[in-house]
Amino acid sequence: MKMRKYKDIKPSNRTNFVMVYYHAGRTLTQIETLLKKAYGNPLPVRPRDRLLRLQFKLEQMVARYKQCQNELKAEYQAKKTKLY
Repeated sequence: MKMRKYKDIKPSNRTNFVMVYYHAGRTLTQIETLLKKAYGNPLPVRPRDRLLRLQFKLEQMVARYKQCQNELKAEYQAKKTKLY
């Protein structure tokens, strides 16, 4: 699997961040299920740790997204109060 470069990805208004987050979570769960079928339960340390690392990074992305959302909301409210 080859990831595209960050700068090459164009903005899209067809999806929202919440939808993407939940889809990524479902996909991670499916990958975990497939790995458990292949390796047995519990998973070996390396695949388990990599899945957990990816889950943590998704949660960090959500936290950053929410922070940006709050900052934009505050900026919008500040501009709105200056106009009136």
